[in-house]
Amino acid sequence: MIINLAGGTGIMGNTHRPIFESAGHEVIVSGRTTSPGLEVAAQIADITIVSVPISATEEIIKRVAPYSEAIMDFTGVKVFPVNCMLQYSSPSCEVMGMHPLYKDFFKGATIVSCPTKRTGERCRLIVSDLSKAGAQIREMTPGEHDEYMDITQNQRVVKLMQYAQEIINKGIIVEDAYALSPKPSRILLDLIARQIDEKNEELYREMSEYNFFTKSKLKTAISPKIVRDWFGDELKPAQERAKRLVDLV
Repeated sequence: MIINLAGGTGIMGNTHRPIFESAGHEVIVSGRTTSPGLEVAAQIADITIVSVPISATEEIIKRVAPYSEAIMDFTGVKVFPVNCMLQYSSPSCEVMGMHPLYKDFFKGATIVSCPTKRTGERCRLIVSDLSKAGAQIREMTPGEHDEYMDITQNQRVVKLMQYAQEIINKGIIVEDAYALSPKPSRILLDLIARQIDEKNEELYREMSEYNFFTKSKLKTAISPKIVRDWFGDELKPAQERAKRLVDLV
């Protein structure tokens, strides 16, 4: 097949391109400034996979779906993009949602697949190739996916930020927070530091904003910048400790 990675210049595109090429597919990477462009690449390809930030997903789907014979996405929410793909594509176009739960692909990682009534052989071949490459495929509906993400991911963000807000509102300085806390609480502080990394801020904001189950629950969370300022010089060491812990799982 010819696979069009729309927005494939990012992490997800760079991660999956070699997997698809190893499976024998030709891969086109398209974007706003590429040649071929988004629409032409969608016409050429057998299937288009949309891999862009959540806030740009509807715009890109609206551009490529009318020209696609099959379309999927790698977005971190599923109800919103699946509805867009169904809305903007022709009734004969295959549609499936996917969410790779990783940044850098490794064997044993989980990918959630969300079939629709219009999922066909091309979409299933993509899932099969990812499975053969070592991914663990979990199938669920778009709504089930978003509710799981609310519980397992977005609400984790809420609870960590609420914990940070409690400490900061009490006027506790970061040195005392570590010195006077038992080890489990120190781990929570490190996880908070990891959570407020500026590189993640936009992603988590969008994952809450576009998830129906979560968006109304994050409005009272403290600003990540306030928490970063509270950590001060301790921020990077805490993030490094959290990374080591997370990498062990």
